Amino acid sequence: MIKKKDFTFVSALVRSWPVLLVAAMVAVFALVMFVGLGQSIWFDEGYSLQLAKRPVGELLALTAVDAHPPLYYLLLKAWAGIFGWSEWALRALGATLAALTIPAVFLLVRKLFTVRLAVAILPLMVLAPFFLRYGYELRMYALAGLIGALATLALVYARSSNKKSHWLVYAALVALGMYTLYMMIAVWIAHILWLLIEDVRAKKNILKQPWVYAFVGAVLLFAAYIPTFFYQFTHSALPGVGYQVTLTKVVDIVTMLFLYTPDWKVNAVISLALGVYIIALVRSLIHVYQKTEYKKSLRIVIVMAVVPIMFFILLSLSPDPVYINRYLAHVIVFFYLLVAVTVGLYWRVGSRPRAVALTIATIAVLAFGVVQLKTTGNLNFERLQLPMTSSLSRAVDCNNSVTVADDPYTYIDSAYYFENCDFRFFSQNPVEKKGGYAPLFDSQERVSSSNELSTPILYHLHWDNETGFKPDDRYSLVVSEKFDKQVLDTYVLSEE
Repeated sequence: MIKKKDFTFVSALVRSWPVLLVAAMVAVFALVMFVGLGQSIWFDEGYSLQLAKRPVGELLALTAVDAHPPLYYLLLKAWAGIFGWSEWALRALGATLAALTIPAVFLLVRKLFTVRLAVAILPLMVLAPFFLRYGYELRMYALAGLIGALATLALVYARSSNKKSHWLVYAALVALGMYTLYMMIAVWIAHILWLLIEDVRAKKNILKQPWVYAFVGAVLLFAAYIPTFFYQFTHSALPGVGYQVTLTKVVDIVTMLFLYTPDWKVNAVISLALGVYIIALVRSLIHVYQKTEYKKSLRIVIVMAVVPIMFFILLSLSPDPVYINRYLAHVIVFFYLLVAVTVGLYWRVGSRPRAVALTIATIAVLAFGVVQLKTTGNLNFERLQLPMTSSLSRAVDCNNSVTVADDPYTYIDSAYYFENCDFRFFSQNPVEKKGGYAPLFDSQERVSSSNELSTPILYHLHWDNETGFKPDDRYSLVVSEKFDKQVLDTYVLSEE
């Protein structure tokens, strides 16, 4: 039973929702920046910068031969044109997009449930580790996540009002999502599935529903880019780093989302604790669904949390799987929303001691994940490499020297930190105008042999146990420094 003083305190919090919402946005921005600053920019982010620094026409041409649409790169270019190319400014774009996702989620919960529940979910949304991780990434995931949240909000409003203007907004957001990330299709599939479930339950004629026309409108808005999309699809430039989602990988997904820790690093004690927590959370969700009067609203949250993840799992079963965990980054806000809504509604329909325990456990689990995120940083889980180019670059004296990256990958991975240096990359063959290396097509920075160089000091940047470039006999190795798995070899030109 809720005591009167507790009720008064909660009511005061609810009345202060604008202040709390702004505080949550500031907290998300601050956490994203706290975790992100100091993390070295890595290949995918370096590729984003390579494109954003090109003229718009060239930017569009380069995206057309890669695997993603251009909207994020154009936004990054515009943002950097205003705020500059410093690490702080660049990370702030994603942090801002992540922070703006919070009011979209808040308004969605307020529309579907109550303002009280919308206030209650805020602390848990702030402590969402996987969401925070891709808030500072210089990629399109934070933008796509914001568009997905806004589109879901627009869909709920359009569905309840049935106004043409609301459906037009929804159609525009669907199209914008596709101009941002093709994997947004997972969100739209979840929307369609939810709409079908509700319309079938209501025995409505599907073909006469306005949402069908909204999707037709979205296709028309995206029509100009469809030829490019089909070219990219049939000339895939995606690297072969995907894997099929086995039962082990499902466990890995769970540990990453809650703890930001891969399954192979979770010890027995933490595994047991997490398992007990997940069982309690699932039982709470079942109890909430059975008891709540908001079943219809809860269904869309469940669909939005589960269907996109299932989509990527099923997609991974293809002969050439393309799934890696970061492909969940733009849909994961709905997973955390389901967790937060479950905890919030359990206070309404469950026992108070269990609600307290579930809340404390959820905060503890997510807080552990945030701490792990800060510790883990930008570790590339596919290559098991932690980029440390920010520190490494400080060991390079750019005067009278040339720095050669071992290959195009290492060049793009590191170029941001060598803008004031003579920075080259080694490749015996010209780079194709395709995929992530396309910005280096016909580049004057390519070195096919050290014989092309006569610099007094030569730096060779490569990964541990990966060397393609070999300086000729004129150069003598004087020092080799290791930064995690990155290696910087310093050579001097022998006196003749």
